[in-house]
Amino acid sequence: MQAAEQLRALLIGKDYASFSVATSFGLGFDGFELASQDVLCPDEDVINGAFVNSYAPAAKTGVPELIGKSAILAACLGATISDVQVSPDASVILWFANGVQLTLPTNTPIVDWHWAITEDGRDPYMGCIIACFAPGEIQGSIANKLFKADGFAAA
Repeated sequence: MQAAEQLRALLIGKDYASFSVATSFGLGFDGFELASQDVLCPDEDVINGAFVNSYAPAAKTGVPELIGKSAILAACLGATISDVQVSPDASVILWFANGVQLTLPTNTPIVDWHWAITEDGRDPYMGCIIACFAPGEIQGSIANKLFKADGFAAA
């Protein structure tokens, strides 16, 4: 199965029940997590401007661009993914049933992976279902080398 087909099979018709915002972004689905170094949405500037203008403390936050990204992720919580597209640079575009378009880009500077689907949100180098480690390159099914089958840490 090609990468685009695998992503479509994993994501279309699904919705995430949790999300995290930190140095990367995580979307918690039933049985796996989709993580990305960045998320982009055409609505970010509108949300950032409206919120910062109407809520003065937002202007003094350490990372103001996270306001719009967080609001968009919250707006898609529980919304079904209706389509998935993989661009030639391996960016992933998600369309949600509520009309939101979310891009997981591969142009984030100074990172060693761009987006990944893992079983539990771990570093994709420790095991992943599918991931983009460099623009244009998608790899699937990297085995977890951190733990042995009996659950004890590998030496």
